Amino acid sequence: MIRTLKANKEYIIPFIGLTTGEHVFEYSVDEKFFNEYEYSLVKRGNLKVHLQLNKQENMLVLDFHIEGIIQASCDRCLSEYPLPVEVNEQQIYKITDGQPDDSGEIIMLNRSAYEIDIAPLVYEFVNLQVPIISVCDEKGSYCDEEMLATLKKMNAEQEENAGEEEIVDPRWAALKKLKEN
Repeated sequence: MIRTLKANKEYIIPFIGLTTGEHVFEYSVDEKFFNEYEYSLVKRGNLKVHLQLNKQENMLVLDFHIEGIIQASCDRCLSEYPLPVEVNEQQIYKITDGQPDDSGEIIMLNRSAYEIDIAPLVYEFVNLQVPIISVCDEKGSYCDEEMLATLKKMNAEQEENAGEEEIVDPRWAALKKLKEN
């Protein structure tokens, strides 16, 4: 799990003082939150986090509902556009006498632990909402028409140049002959 460089105390929950049962937490996530992570896919956004924590004797069950808008970068025209996000995720922490471990779906906490930092979870949940190929609506109000025109022009030039015969280095030609034989 990716950790922030400096822990933001706002996202740390001291669960040791909570009674058994359900507890609700509300958070706002903005640009300041994402600036804590150097390689975040999301740099700006305005999100609301609703966290329902169910504390049991040896377990913490966290149900996250994250909703809002992030600013995504279009892979086609490179402009920023608003991307609506809605996340519903669950994370389980098991309190154990063994060594802490967060490699699986259930995060193991040592009995000596008294707080959890939910910032890395919120960060991961939001960043996983960014599509692999992120594109704005073409011909929309956020699309950069100039960039699309420039790309079209460059593609046309490349297609023209592709028709011309390429000059091949004689060494590569000799290797190609060896491969064909």
